[in-house]
Amino acid sequence: HIAGGEPLPDPPLDVQRDIVLEHYRAMLSHYGTDAGVRIARKHIGWYSKGLPGSAEFRHAVNQIDDWERVIEAIRVFYDALSERQAG
Repeated sequence: HIAGGEPLPDPPLDVQRDIVLEHYRAMLSHYGTDAGVRIARKHIGWYSKGLPGSAEFRHAVNQIDDWERVIEAIRVFYDALSERQAG
């Protein structure tokens, strides 16, 4: 795509979920859980932007201070989208 070709399609939602979770865990490892939860919020927002229900998801994630609950919220959001897409 960068060299003038056609844009690549977005990866499947389950792959997107796994990428978000991998990045999130890396941020927690690098910054620690307290700072990592806060710093990762903008990244989670960037990943989810444009997906159905993303505004509500971002708002909810921005209210969560527990890193494990954020992981669960990410899973629930992406898994629900995958199910809707498949259904």
